[in-house]
Amino acid sequence: MRTELSEVAGHTARAVTVGIAGAPAGRGPVTWGQWAIRRAMLDTEPDDHGTNVKLLVPVEPAVPAGRAVDAVRGLLTVYDALRTRVHVDGDGAMHQELDGGGTFDVHLFDAEDADAATALADAVERRWRAVRFAYDREWPVRAALVCVDGKAVRAVLVLAHVATDAMGLTLLYRALTELLHGADPAALRAASRGHQPLAEAGFQASEKGRRRDAAARRHWVESLRDAPERLFVRRPGARPRFRQAVLASPSLPGALRTLEERRRIGSSAVLLAAASAVVARQSRHDRAVFQVMVSNRFQPALREAVSTVTLEGLFTLDAGLEPGAGPAAFEALARRAAQAAMKTYYHAYYDKSALLADLRGLDERRGRPTDRTCWYNDLRDMITEARSVDRREHEGVRPEKSVIEWQTLGRQSETSVAWHVYRSRHFMPVSLTVDTGLIDEPAAEAMLTGFEALIVDAARAVEAADAVEAAEPGAGPAADAGAAGPSRAALA
Repeated sequence: MRTELSEVAGHTARAVTVGIAGAPAGRGPVTWGQWAIRRAMLDTEPDDHGTNVKLLVPVEPAVPAGRAVDAVRGLLTVYDALRTRVHVDGDGAMHQELDGGGTFDVHLFDAEDADAATALADAVERRWRAVRFAYDREWPVRAALVCVDGKAVRAVLVLAHVATDAMGLTLLYRALTELLHGADPAALRAASRGHQPLAEAGFQASEKGRRRDAAARRHWVESLRDAPERLFVRRPGARPRFRQAVLASPSLPGALRTLEERRRIGSSAVLLAAASAVVARQSRHDRAVFQVMVSNRFQPALREAVSTVTLEGLFTLDAGLEPGAGPAAFEALARRAAQAAMKTYYHAYYDKSALLADLRGLDERRGRPTDRTCWYNDLRDMITEARSVDRREHEGVRPEKSVIEWQTLGRQSETSVAWHVYRSRHFMPVSLTVDTGLIDEPAAEAMLTGFEALIVDAARAVEAADAVEAAEPGAGPAADAGAAGPSRAALA
């Protein structure tokens, strides 16, 4: 038992040790996703705990603590990723090892009532997520149950990112909920069509997997041939320091619905276009170059996989808008973003170690590097929550106007800016992480407010045009302005 996990917010956990025996076991190469995230973790050490991910599951109705412990044990047998350790050899090579047996501690915390249980679950998640995993020595999951009067009311999982991506968290949430209410682990495992990590690595080594990899890497190289060397310039003497601003906008959700329903532009394309436009404006380069996180759940064998299937897709867009460009210009940009995004999604499944070698060769041929430090991640369809603005919304407070909150982060891997879009009942939080040595806080806030203004102004223009058309004699419904953009479900 890791004793540093048992004391949280004045509460001491009881550890129940469960055993696993006779489960599938094996050893083999890591998957493309495992390699990519573990490589990123190495780059952020000792702050790699910042990559840990969480899952908070309300247990409704509450169940006896013993049944909840059995549900956690069952989850470990449904998904092999939760029993898989990743090794980094002395030469940097990696392999995965799946344990067919072992023991696991489930921590039980007691709370006075439901409100106290919710607060304690949040405290456990925050405390545990700040503790690094020993990726080669321990299973990449921690589990706690918060109980009231002997019944589990909240389940908390904290996982190393090497075990799963955001879509995998959604699958874990669903499976754990079913197990808590009596589902059979063996039946859940048999019903899942998703690859387990060792099977996924096998597909990637097959002829079909190698063809997919080669096509994706060609797309990256061809798309980056004319990319800028540097999007943002470091201020003299400024060292990398990372801060994150979170925008809570009550206007964005309605504006996106307007553009999606009345102009048939997918919300994913609208958001990507807005992020591209403000990056182009801030960097003074017309071409925006993003690494967009893509779920890669297009193939049946990956759709239900709990693994690190998500990889970066390369998204490039000539996004410079002329000074004074109006909503129509942004609407046109969003349509072009939809087309560019489809190529991004298709070519986002590849061997990253081989891709990095290709990109080094490209830089050598160009005689200068390409800037790949801008990131974008749409998490609206995932089981996840958005930073500090969540607490305001959970307390029932909805801002009447936009609010921006700041926090300081640890070291980030190869990042100048990173966008994250979350779901929310009222205001769909949008976070922007920046290296303040490249972009200071006032400029970052201007990027967020500019992002919001592009979308909201475009929606208002649509509403105004529709109102004028409706007022004209004999006017019919607004004309269909084009095909829908890509679904946000393609992003992880």
